[in-house]
Amino acid sequence: MTRFDIDAVLCISLEDRKDRREQLEKSFQALDHEIEYVLVQRDSEDPERGCYQSHLKCAELALERGYQRVLILEDDATFLPPSPRQLKWINHFLRWRNPQLFHLGGILGRMWLIPFPFVVRARMTGAHAYVLSHKACQRLVKESYQGIAIDSLFCRFFRAYSAFPMLSYQQPEAQASSDIMAHRALTKSLEVKDEAYWAHNEAKQWPALRRNWIRTLCLRFF
Repeated sequence: MTRFDIDAVLCISLEDRKDRREQLEKSFQALDHEIEYVLVQRDSEDPERGCYQSHLKCAELALERGYQRVLILEDDATFLPPSPRQLKWINHFLRWRNPQLFHLGGILGRMWLIPFPFVVRARMTGAHAYVLSHKACQRLVKESYQGIAIDSLFCRFFRAYSAFPMLSYQQPEAQASSDIMAHRALTKSLEVKDEAYWAHNEAKQWPALRRNWIRTLCLRFF
């Protein structure tokens, strides 16, 4: 079983998406934490805004309860359990650095090596599985929605790290369609995130490290 050095797991889910909660429970069977669902209502006018507000709600809950670190999930997240060695090092990093933002996985932009096993610096989008520190929660709740998606806000303004190799992706869209995907398809040019998309995303990890070696060389660690 996998147990991270966190205080709680909060999972965002629309009230009427029991199907996706059932999918998530199956995918996260190896997680040795109780998953608390934060049930939200659909924002039909702007699903991206609704998604943003849902993540803020999780940060507010974490602050109210005094959590030092909280794992926040979206209900289409998947989970690839780490090896015992990888889990040990990830938990050591969470305790030692207490990073503002630690991705279990995401849509890969950049990642580069740091002098720490199984952890990399990362710039990525996707907010389906990440650990947020108490300090980051305090910062996030001050950021009202300004038309920027929550994952774009994280990518631009929060110092982030990631598990390496990544431990979480999203269910292929054919298996877990969502309002926000439909909204982005109408307003932005997006690829369909099917099984091939996520397989390609996973395969890009090592090439990304090689491509960004200069960042490691320049000691852009912490």
